[in-house]
Amino acid sequence: MWFSCLVYCQLVTVTAVYTLLAAIPCIFGLIFAALFRTADKESVIRFFILWYGKTVVKVALFPWVKVRFEDRSGIPDGGGIFIFNHRSASDPFLVSCVTDCPPAQIVNRWPMQLPFYGFFARHGGYINIRETPFETLIRKVGDLANNGVPVMAFPEGTRSGNRTMNPFHGAMFRIAKIRHCSLIPVAVAGNENIPSRNFRISRGTILIRKLEPIPEKLIDSMTPYQLKCHVKEILKQETAQMDEILDHDC
Repeated sequence: MWFSCLVYCQLVTVTAVYTLLAAIPCIFGLIFAALFRTADKESVIRFFILWYGKTVVKVALFPWVKVRFEDRSGIPDGGGIFIFNHRSASDPFLVSCVTDCPPAQIVNRWPMQLPFYGFFARHGGYINIRETPFETLIRKVGDLANNGVPVMAFPEGTRSGNRTMNPFHGAMFRIAKIRHCSLIPVAVAGNENIPSRNFRISRGTILIRKLEPIPEKLIDSMTPYQLKCHVKEILKQETAQMDEILDHDC
């Protein structure tokens, strides 16, 4: 228990310091965007959320947790719909390892209601999938993904808390077909106890792999259900291999 308290203290300290240091640049960025329309408010906030996530991963978890990222996609950094498996509450922070382009996330209702994080999620253009009509969801996700913004999605909806994978919801796969969006699987392993479902944190290594995008022809030829099952199977096989690597390293 003491170890979890230590890591959470580091997280709170990093959050407080980052907020103080980023407050003035963020305010100036918002003013500059409003005056010159070089960027919208949401993209400015997403920029600071992205670098907060990177700071948490590199500083707040150090030296207790190592995070390794492997880019096996063969594509440049940019927009698209990124499909993650979902083991832990740390996943929303880990998306910052995958890109340097400020991303938007697809979230359930509860993250929007959090006292601190919810404020930035709402104003950063994160999308509450539970309360967004599907036609609006199609438009928002498609516009973001096709205009250089990575859209990070966890189709399991709820974290599994272990090495299993919950059933996938199909909304993102339907949107990828309708709006002709790139679809990029991202596999995450090693974080099922960082933190666990009861929010205790263990030492360990987290491995993240950005995989090859699903070919456009395959997206066009499959139904959303087939596409969903195909991507889930890719992530299932990849995470199983990654778990073996992490077990061997330990």
